[in-house]
Amino acid sequence: MEIKKNNPRIPLPPKKKRIRTIAKIILLWLIVFLFASITLASLNTARKPAIYLYPTEDMMVNVKVNVNGLFFNDIPHYGEGWKVFVTKDGIIEGKYDYLFYEAALLHLDIPEKGWVVKYDQLENWFDEKLPKFGLNEKEKRQFVEYWIEELPESNYYEIKLFDKKFVDENLTLDISPKPETIIRLLFHFKALDENANIEEPIIVTPERKGFTVVEWGGILR
Repeated sequence: MEIKKNNPRIPLPPKKKRIRTIAKIILLWLIVFLFASITLASLNTARKPAIYLYPTEDMMVNVKVNVNGLFFNDIPHYGEGWKVFVTKDGIIEGKYDYLFYEAALLHLDIPEKGWVVKYDQLENWFDEKLPKFGLNEKEKRQFVEYWIEELPESNYYEIKLFDKKFVDENLTLDISPKPETIIRLLFHFKALDENANIEEPIIVTPERKGFTVVEWGGILR
């Protein structure tokens, strides 16, 4: 007859037990943070805000972005802020047209007014409207090249422009030396199956003078 031996589980020493508990807590927080980051990024991601800098003379420029959410995907490397050499023609560090980042925002305050555009008319709409918003030819071309590829095919798109107050509060720019002109365009794109009637806002074209900063980006929902 075989006698089964009783092998009681040996308890961990207190120090190892504490280490294991701390490791579990850290892992749990990492999972929560990752899930929250992915959720935010999938819902409220400001895609490719591109910051163009046009100082009146070649100089060093300091740029910081304070995001109400999660900051990621920076080019060139952001670190504690961009400190870059910029020519008066807008060339950054001898090779970049603009500073690039992306951000997942904690909340959105979507405007009521906007435009509804047929998908096959988007490029024409951009060509017509973007100069009225203040973009020059290069900025407009790069905007169109990016967003025509990013917007999935749909019957229509609802396009809205976040107001200055929302952008400044949720994607705060701190630039030194201080620019004389700042143009910030953050669009909200929403695919629609059918046409819709919404009130269109009045576009006031800004005047570009002195040290000018231009930023464009968008959120796709």
